[in-house]
Amino acid sequence: MSQGRDDTGRFEETVTEQEILKVFDYEDDPVLTTSEVAEGLQRFGKHMTSEGVRNRLEAMAETGLVSRKKLGARAVGWWAEVAPELDPETAETVDARKESDEWSEL
Repeated sequence: MSQGRDDTGRFEETVTEQEILKVFDYEDDPVLTTSEVAEGLQRFGKHMTSEGVRNRLEAMAETGLVSRKKLGARAVGWWAEVAPELDPETAETVDARKESDEWSEL
């Protein structure tokens, strides 16, 4: 078995869809290329090739998580259609404060 592959020889997914969506949240530009998404993942300690990112973004587009537009002969821009989920602790804090005016600190 090769590194990064499961028992059947398929690559294991080590980067989640949520982590990919988080890259779009942290960038100033809402439309990113696959290379920019790959670079953004590195900031979170995740490594993926641009080709791997493209494959994942195409799969995510099929489920409506991201969309794309051809920007030139070889350039494609991607953007998130949804926001990443909050981590459980933050979501619990937000839910607890829904009916209150305590939004000064999360």
